[in-house]
Amino acid sequence: MTGHSDKTRQTPPVPGSNHRSSRGSSKKLVFVAVGTVIALAATFGFVRATDLVFKPSASSGDVTATPTASDEGQVSTETPVPDGKGKFAAAPSASASASPSATPKKAGSIGNSACPSYPKFPDENCTGYKHTGVKLRDCPNTVTKSNVKLDGCRFTNGLTIEGKNVTISRSLVLGKVGGTYKTDWSLVGLRLVDVEIDGGGKVDPNGEAAIGNDDYTCIRCHIHGTGRGANMRKNVHIEDSYLHGWVYVNGAHQTAIGSNGGSNYKVIHNNLICDSDGCSAALSLYGDFEPINNALIERNLFNTNGGYCTYGGSTSAKPYPIGTNIRYVNNLFGKKYGPKCGYYGPVATFEFHQGNVWSGNAWQDGSGAVKPQS
Repeated sequence: MTGHSDKTRQTPPVPGSNHRSSRGSSKKLVFVAVGTVIALAATFGFVRATDLVFKPSASSGDVTATPTASDEGQVSTETPVPDGKGKFAAAPSASASASPSATPKKAGSIGNSACPSYPKFPDENCTGYKHTGVKLRDCPNTVTKSNVKLDGCRFTNGLTIEGKNVTISRSLVLGKVGGTYKTDWSLVGLRLVDVEIDGGGKVDPNGEAAIGNDDYTCIRCHIHGTGRGANMRKNVHIEDSYLHGWVYVNGAHQTAIGSNGGSNYKVIHNNLICDSDGCSAALSLYGDFEPINNALIERNLFNTNGGYCTYGGSTSAKPYPIGTNIRYVNNLFGKKYGPKCGYYGPVATFEFHQGNVWSGNAWQDGSGAVKPQS
């Protein structure tokens, strides 16, 4: 996901590109890893020694308040949607089954999911702001107030979050979403509902994500046009969203959703595609910088032209730590770019360590179950 490379993160060679195999020497790996840490620390503050206490809610309920304009283009401060506890629901048992999504809502409302129920998946017709019929207005690119709700906004130069527990609905972000040093680079409880994030094909050499890394929720988000989609480190919930269309970044190991370590993830009923020449996977869970713990990956569709459709985050190969409580439940693996989902296969680096679950995962075309490679 970050440009870190090892022999498990293989991306197939691309004719006409300078994309190299990841079977490099150990010295090269050290230099790439160090470079990655420095680059990400300078952008999203990906590696830090401390974590903030402001966490996103585990709830997937949506914004219901009717906004009224105030100064800074914001709406009146109300009780924040996130609960601030930083805890997700208890892990499901190995027998967990996929429950259908809520009944589709009418366009223009903010309520139950507008996206089709599993085994169908979100696309541009039910994610982002367009399907709601809202008329957008320009809003400031930096939100400094806490506990505010913004609706129907157009952020023309990205979105910077400095306030805690901000909720944004039915809006468009032209650029990327991130925190600042004032929040220790966390998004401190940000909640996006029916929001499109369009990078416009503008990326930096490090392939920054459209959104990341800590303490945010994304419901019915449409994310595209950046170097990669969503980065996760601590307390992230992404549901009913469509992530696709990345701009090639040389050696970046691109992915729709990815993590280099952390905890408390919910990735539920999303359509995840990675198809640039620099893709590694649709969903990449790498325990590079710290173990991955408590990740629920449920009812998603994976497609990629990268090495594998997903990296499972639980590899015990040194120096990477063992991932625990990683649950893949009722996901579908597509064949959009080849018969194996990924160039080498559907899944790598998933192992049955403490709390890890692999249940109900199958090929989208109905050809059978998908099992982790031994």
